Amino acid sequence: MTIAIGTYVLLKQSDGIITPYRFQNFHAGESRMFQGLPYLFAGFGFSGGTLDLQGANISASMVFAVNELDLNVFKQAADERWIAQVNTVWLDPETLEETDNYSSEVYQITGFEHDSSRLQVRLSSPLDAVAADTPRRTLTQSLVGALPSTGNISLN
Repeated sequence: MTIAIGTYVLLKQSDGIITPYRFQNFHAGESRMFQGLPYLFAGFGFSGGTLDLQGANISASMVFAVNELDLNVFKQAADERWIAQVNTVWLDPETLEETDNYSSEVYQITGFEHDSSRLQVRLSSPLDAVAADTPRRTLTQSLVGALPSTGNISLN
């Protein structure tokens, strides 16, 4: 059995504004439409997410060839904590046409490393307060209902 998988990456500013940086990695030299937006070809790999037994520390990475444009884009993305929306799709192996959506994941760009040939972009969950040194979500009454004002709250 032969399978083919493609990836679309959309970069957003931390306030949700969509940037012009949208990439796909399976139609070389072509622009593809996905969810009403054009995605340019970029030769990159996506590692997919991993998490620990408690469901925290979701992390992933993307690997691009090093060039000046990518270095500048991902430096700004890491400095400003941009969001990467990654959509993985199943493809027909013969035509590379999309047959189904496999997953849609949202990550925060937390940094990057590079050498003379490749640029690795670090991605983590925007809900991962440890990696970002700040909580991404606070408990409010609208999220969890009435909280007790006296006594102990068990976290078990």
